[in-house]
Amino acid sequence: MRDVKRRVSPGWEQGNMEHSEPSVGVVIRTRDRPVFLARALASVRAQTHGTWQVALVNDGGASGPVDALLAPAGGAPAVPPERLHLLHLDPGVGRAAAFNRGVAALQTDFITCLDDDDTWEPGFMAALVAFHAQIAPLVRDLGGVAALARAVIEEFLPDPADPLHGTLRELGEEPLPRAFQRSEFFLNPLAYACYRQDLYPVQWMLRREAVLRTGGFPEAFDVMEDRAFMNRFLRDHRLAILDKPLARHHRRAARRSDTARTVAMNTLDNPSYDWRMYADLALSPDGLDPAFELLREVNYETSAIWQKIDGEASDLRQRLAALEAGMAKAAPGRPAPAPPAAPAKRPKAALFDLWHRASGPWQAGVIAPDTPFADRFVLSQGFSQPGTMFALSVPDQRFEVQIPETRDWAAVEFLLDGLIPRGAGLRWELSLHGDTGFLFETALCQRLAEADGQVRHQFHEPWVHACRPGAGCRVTRHFDSGALAVGQAPRLSVILPRQARNFRFCCAGFVLEAG
Repeated sequence: MRDVKRRVSPGWEQGNMEHSEPSVGVVIRTRDRPVFLARALASVRAQTHGTWQVALVNDGGASGPVDALLAPAGGAPAVPPERLHLLHLDPGVGRAAAFNRGVAALQTDFITCLDDDDTWEPGFMAALVAFHAQIAPLVRDLGGVAALARAVIEEFLPDPADPLHGTLRELGEEPLPRAFQRSEFFLNPLAYACYRQDLYPVQWMLRREAVLRTGGFPEAFDVMEDRAFMNRFLRDHRLAILDKPLARHHRRAARRSDTARTVAMNTLDNPSYDWRMYADLALSPDGLDPAFELLREVNYETSAIWQKIDGEASDLRQRLAALEAGMAKAAPGRPAPAPPAAPAKRPKAALFDLWHRASGPWQAGVIAPDTPFADRFVLSQGFSQPGTMFALSVPDQRFEVQIPETRDWAAVEFLLDGLIPRGAGLRWELSLHGDTGFLFETALCQRLAEADGQVRHQFHEPWVHACRPGAGCRVTRHFDSGALAVGQAPRLSVILPRQARNFRFCCAGFVLEAG
């Protein structure tokens, strides 16, 4: 393994004792992304806090572009040599070990993790150093601090003559998940472990000795190494959060379609990583307290409820706007509220639209369990019973399935075999009616082969919904390509209420799009 000599100025080797302000170490992991790296280094140079060092770890990438960036011909160096530790690792050691090499190369008071595709606001370091100085006298076990983040969407346009170079174009921002928007002062260990509270490495600044005491990033991890580290870190240290968005987490627009770990993409949502395994491994090396396991189960159940509430709230807002518009027409002289914005036109043709794919204006027939009807639909039920029928009317845009008894299990499912392009995700829009109202679930169902030859069914992201009496509901679901690639014979499942009699499944729309 080739490890380039470290460049360090005198006076930094003893933890920066002779400097009046705390020193901040920046670990930057990079591999064959000079365009991103140049932006990250510019973000460090722009910091208003003056005492910092960079440990730049080139993890198995070509050394030439990095060296050219650091010392351009006839120009000023990207980082002053006295502030730089440069490590060319050949072969690469992996994401986690690369971070740990950077930490070992630094002798600073604090450690930060700036991946080569992320950036900071100029006041990031100064604000967090001051915040730590304010909180540390009050909190004996304070291990570090963090700032809030913004999610920036961008695309990378490679140079046809040199794929490692090109142009970055910012497309805007997207809202962060609810877990990143909580207002607590300290990062809650249980909430973090359950994904109810979250942060990215670009947000935090930790005491170096606390990072070393925790053991750094676990080097066996291919992904989610920062979560595994933070779960361990929070057992012994508290982390305070400054209520200012000073970190910028950059995301490529096409990241979900990346199945080959393309260097221009980021790992977020990349389906080629084993997120499912590492998510559980990240929780704790010593096992979990039974109370924590209970909290995880409660979190799983309440997540479905929150999804249901979010969907209903959106639907209610649309209905309220329509009601107010109608009231304005009935009350002359009353100013009418602005009409709701028309939905954006879909950029791509539908993979399946129930009213365009039907073979003829009218279909009807008797249904047997697991036997396709109306093109790609099946009834999943472990027994046959007389009176199970369907009718489809294209002119009325109405599709009905009549089930005498649902008993312990019944689901109307849609077969996805051969329909979704390889590497693509899926957007599913479902509209239902109900005279009496009912609760139901939607999920992606997959068949998984066991070692003993048996087959079990796995339901991915089951969400609970409510179909209101006489009003119906509309559901929109998204499944990424990684979820669709697991198992065999994927199906979209509408799981019906248990122990219902004379149940009618009334569908007013069923549309699938790639995305």
